[in-house]
Amino acid sequence: MKKFYADAIRRLPIRLYLLVAAVVCFAFFSNDFGLVDIQKTALILAAGVDRTQSGFTLTAQIANPKGSGAQQDNSGLILKGSGKTVSDCVAQIYAETGWVPKLIYCDLVVLGRETAQTDVFDCLDFFLRNEYMSDSCLLALCEGSAEELILSSSAADDTSADAVSKIFSEAAEKSGKLSKTTLKEFSIGYYGASQSGFMPFLRAVPAEETQNSGGSSESAGGSGGSSESAGGASRKETFVYLAQETALFLRGVMVGLLSPEETFAYRLLSGDVYSGMLSVAVDGEDLSLTVLKNDGDASLDMKAAPKAKLSVQLTVRLYDRDKASPIEDVALSETTDKAQKAAEELLSSYVGSLWEKIRQSQCDLFLFRRSLYRSSPKKFREWDSTLLNALRPETQISVRGVE
Repeated sequence: MKKFYADAIRRLPIRLYLLVAAVVCFAFFSNDFGLVDIQKTALILAAGVDRTQSGFTLTAQIANPKGSGAQQDNSGLILKGSGKTVSDCVAQIYAETGWVPKLIYCDLVVLGRETAQTDVFDCLDFFLRNEYMSDSCLLALCEGSAEELILSSSAADDTSADAVSKIFSEAAEKSGKLSKTTLKEFSIGYYGASQSGFMPFLRAVPAEETQNSGGSSESAGGSGGSSESAGGASRKETFVYLAQETALFLRGVMVGLLSPEETFAYRLLSGDVYSGMLSVAVDGEDLSLTVLKNDGDASLDMKAAPKAKLSVQLTVRLYDRDKASPIEDVALSETTDKAQKAAEELLSSYVGSLWEKIRQSQCDLFLFRRSLYRSSPKKFREWDSTLLNALRPETQISVRGVE
């Protein structure tokens, strides 16, 4: 009998196997074998969490799939829920709308300012536990409430989530203008020996009001999907989003805020700036220098008295002047010794201000306590509570032109 079945299987044409494989793949990739109905699923693209007196409020921006022939509403859809936990918020969204929230495509979580007044992991814990949530999801703290930021209209993109995601691009981070972090990185810092971390601090700045007028109907889908008939006018406040400041955290609580200059100094010390701009004044003339190479380092030295060695070595090129220049200067783009000296003094002030902010907030931004814990648990127990106050910074700043 076994031989009969074996011969029968061998006689089946190869086309039948291919047909069965195609049917199985189509059933899986089109609808997960019927387990997920896309028409009843809310694919969350960005989530905003605010703390309330009774718990939390979750504001979720979701994808709004429509057929190719349907008119597109680029603003997406906003779903809101509230509860004692973030999980309760998700359950309320499901109960009230019938849409099943899915976090598999969520790449941005924004926390309201009030949320950071106490340990933020009472809400981030939900995203960390969710097996469908990517740990590479970006985190940010915003001025005001996260709900207002998610609901705001972007002046440059269809949705606020799209606009914020773009300013967190790799190119923007390499410019040194912002410091981004992910759920994984923030969790490692929170649960590690340093118990410290950071998030970019978002501000929504009003852009110029847009006015539409004319003799025909005009759609404004990118700023909310509204339209005006002939002779009418519409105005809708739009925003641009800035993230040049950095919020400092200790044990999940916000303890300080770095200025754009201090954020730039932190990126230089991390050695991650490759296309940043630096403006200096030399003999009454403003010069713009572009960073071609950045070698930065922040290390702990416990051999004698505790020291923090902070080093920044830059190779720069003259990028622009505020005055007209001869063609020879434009072609060579050389930086003078005075310009290099001015840049070193400016960066020294940035680094000094950054270190003072770290010392005041006690946020171990460079993870010195973790380094000490890994190298000597005994010394870690001795210096844990006083390390940042005991450290004396040794700063070395070097700026050189292109040879």
